Amino acid sequence: MTGRGVRRAALLALGVMLLHLVIVMPSHPAGLTLGRFLRPTWELPVVLLALALAPGRWLRALAVALALALVLLRVSNLGTYAAFSRPFNPLLDMHLLVSGWALLASSVGRGEALAAIGATLLALAALGALLWACLAPLRRLGPGGRGGVLAMPALALAAAAILPGWRPFAATPVVLSQIEGMTRGVADLEAFTEALREEPVPAPRFAALGERDVILAFVESYGRSWLDDPDFARTSIPRLEAVENGLAGAGWHVSSAWMAAPTRGGQSWLSHGTLLSGLWVDSQIRYDRLMTSDRASLNRLFGRAGWRTGAAMPAITLDWPEAGWFGYDTTLDAAGLGYRGQPFDWVTMPDQYTWTAMDRLLRAPGPDMVEMALLTSHAPWTPLPRLVPWEAIGEGRIFDGTQRDGGTPREVWSDPETIRAQYSASLDYALEVAGQYIARQDEDALFILLGDHQPAPLLTGQGAPPDVPVHIITRDASLLTRLTGGYFRPGMIPEAASPVLPMQAFRAMMTSVFEIPTGESR
Repeated sequence: MTGRGVRRAALLALGVMLLHLVIVMPSHPAGLTLGRFLRPTWELPVVLLALALAPGRWLRALAVALALALVLLRVSNLGTYAAFSRPFNPLLDMHLLVSGWALLASSVGRGEALAAIGATLLALAALGALLWACLAPLRRLGPGGRGGVLAMPALALAAAAILPGWRPFAATPVVLSQIEGMTRGVADLEAFTEALREEPVPAPRFAALGERDVILAFVESYGRSWLDDPDFARTSIPRLEAVENGLAGAGWHVSSAWMAAPTRGGQSWLSHGTLLSGLWVDSQIRYDRLMTSDRASLNRLFGRAGWRTGAAMPAITLDWPEAGWFGYDTTLDAAGLGYRGQPFDWVTMPDQYTWTAMDRLLRAPGPDMVEMALLTSHAPWTPLPRLVPWEAIGEGRIFDGTQRDGGTPREVWSDPETIRAQYSASLDYALEVAGQYIARQDEDALFILLGDHQPAPLLTGQGAPPDVPVHIITRDASLLTRLTGGYFRPGMIPEAASPVLPMQAFRAMMTSVFEIPTGESR
């Protein structure tokens, strides 16, 4: 064989290897094993046979394009499994590119984020160019040479066929499942639209709450794993016990339960929509449809019953047309909260400021129903604010860049154990601040403190449940005795074996257990 022939053979061998790796590339982090990449498939010989029988440029271009599309699909699946513990759906998840860019740019810097995206696109282009060049020698092979190209994968298939448990296809099921997922998404939207037409809730009065304020506070990434994981529990259990003791010493009572959230690792708005609509909102397409519906949110129901409604949303930095569906009388986004301190990278302001701004700007004489999002425990969990004296917070100028701890996102995210430590520290801060704020209140109110979702599987593992803690806090213990169904128990730590309340059931619970005035028969 001439030197040119050797080069062509080497190129073809590299091309066959690259095609094999593309075909067997896993879609789930659990598939990143050596055995996966050594597995032969029927798909590789079929592709090589097609290229050998019709070695024109158009078929080669199609093969390269399909290979790149499969890589993109597989990488997207790996990303959504790592972040949300579910596969990627091209029909529903394209919006995640925008929020992903915002988080990446704010965490590592715009320049570094652009460089990472550029490197990814360059690597994809390089793979396409390499595949194109490596498959080109097929045009120059005679029938015997083309048969030789098919021989090795064919022999591997023959050997694998006798192995127990061998699966002959790797790429085809992934593509079919994505198509099936998109089809289900369309059907799911039709079913959800039908459910929106059913409004089982009349106009509630929430009579048992009297003139109390109702404060609904979502704690970012506050999931069950922070209590169940033994490493996290060394921080979480003492913190929750300390909060419980502090509340009891100030005359407050608390009951806690588990609640099943519709999302994990992100997309907090799906949990907000689920809790406040009473419907399961586990996808962007459902959320978008909800926002255009006439279904009354829990906020709006409180408004109709005489409560002023407001929102404190420090993560909202752009226009937020969805606020119209929630029915707030007053909406305070990051700018409206009046923070004059320094942001904590992606986190616009610390929770301690958010509590005080909410108190100052949204609570007034007469009953208020306020929904708020607490942001400090949002990824990347660094830097973290220090607790400062409550009377020193004011407009937040005290957070001038000095009241913070933790390394840069790049330093923290270079080590999984450091990530876990920072995540746990962020929730330790969030729960301590929430407990201090409530304990300082003189007047009675109903506080509902809950997680929006579990953190990413990077912290919890792929098998963690979707549950989040929920705490209901008031000075009137008789209100907590109304919580039925065996979900709630006294204290800040839910019972491990308690049944889990679906998040969409919370709205119906609120409009029933607090409907009959105190002292009347039920």
